[in-house]
Amino acid sequence: MENFTGQIEQARVRLELMQQLAQEFSSPPPDLLEQVFGELSTALEELHVATEEIQEQNQQLLSTREEVEIERDRYQKLFEEAPDPYLVTNAVGVIEAANAAAEELFNLRRPFLIDKPLAVFVDLEERSAFRSQLEQVRTVGTVREWEVRMLPRDRESFPAAISVSPVHDLQGNLTGLRWLIRNISDLKEAEKNRQELAVQRELHLIKSRFIQILSQEFRTPLNTIHLCTQLLERYSDGVKQSKRTPLFSKIRASIKQITLLLDDILIFNGEQNCGSLQSSPIDIQKFCWKLIEEYKHLYSPGERFINFQVTGNCHSVFTNTKLLRHIFRNLLSNCFKFTPEFSQINISIQCEETQLILTFRDHGLGIPAEDIPSLFEIFYRGSNVGELSGAGLGLAIVKKSVDLLRGAIAVESTVGGGTTLTITLPTTSTPKSLSLPLKNSLLSPVEETSGRQK
Repeated sequence: MENFTGQIEQARVRLELMQQLAQEFSSPPPDLLEQVFGELSTALEELHVATEEIQEQNQQLLSTREEVEIERDRYQKLFEEAPDPYLVTNAVGVIEAANAAAEELFNLRRPFLIDKPLAVFVDLEERSAFRSQLEQVRTVGTVREWEVRMLPRDRESFPAAISVSPVHDLQGNLTGLRWLIRNISDLKEAEKNRQELAVQRELHLIKSRFIQILSQEFRTPLNTIHLCTQLLERYSDGVKQSKRTPLFSKIRASIKQITLLLDDILIFNGEQNCGSLQSSPIDIQKFCWKLIEEYKHLYSPGERFINFQVTGNCHSVFTNTKLLRHIFRNLLSNCFKFTPEFSQINISIQCEETQLILTFRDHGLGIPAEDIPSLFEIFYRGSNVGELSGAGLGLAIVKKSVDLLRGAIAVESTVGGGTTLTITLPTTSTPKSLSLPLKNSLLSPVEETSGRQK
């Protein structure tokens, strides 16, 4: 087009020049006329060529226009038939175009969608956050994705996944936004169901594990009771009293063992109420020494040398004896279990004005560093315990009891060099009732063990 305009201008200039020359003569000379006709012929030829170029350009423009129309129709068809709601808004979020899926999503015909801010279809409680996200899209000018609750007309709100991309002109100015919105209610419900199913499966596994542990832990004392009872039944007439006494002692010890195990489970499972967790004054030294003697007599775990030391005024310390018994007995059990025979166990008690410090030091297997973070989880057992018997309940019960007493536990261990556990418990000079309620965490959906069982 520019070439054509230039050619016309050149022809006009030449013709004007010829006209000026012709006016200078009353009778133009023949050579001048010949020159004029030559210029006219050249101009006409150039105009003819330019006309052909224009026709060719027009044909190209027509073909390009047809292609654009075809592409536009294709885009419109894709836009209209897209399975997900698709919207086009201006730069401030006012709807300019919407497809059929958007009509269905918002329960509103397109004429009533157009010219409305998209924010009016966002749940009222989330509109402020939505506008903040919109402002970030406008400012940063990049694609963003987030979740928001949409509020269609005359329907309940639902969770939606939004993807928005900016539209820029040739100068890079933001001119509009394209929105893809998907209702993810089904996905959310499916995820919720999967989580609930996972919790139920975990609960089932824990219950199965719990039953298995109970059967293992109860089997030994029950077998002892059964065997002693059979012996007494078969040989009661011919057995002297001196030989009956050890059998009755074993029966009593086995019953005691079962009772203690049940007490542990009840404490850990939250069956004790706060009213029974009153603090009372006790002589810590006598209390703990009695547990040591009881344990040695009850379990006969082989020869272990116990170094028991007490410092401070421990004659009248106010604490909860039930929880202290669970702590002391389970830690003592671990010391005996994981310390080789003829090795030493060090137990020290330090009574201070406001706290009681219990330290248990064995010279046994030790605990690998990677096991320590999970040491107090229910049913967790160290990776190096091998075939040593155990339910994985003892330290979990200790942790629960210490928490109830608002105390703290510290662990130091070296593989092959033994373990030291230090329990620090607050104490008072007067009776005090614990106000922390016990949580049912053994047979409920395991808040404390979810996803961490090994």
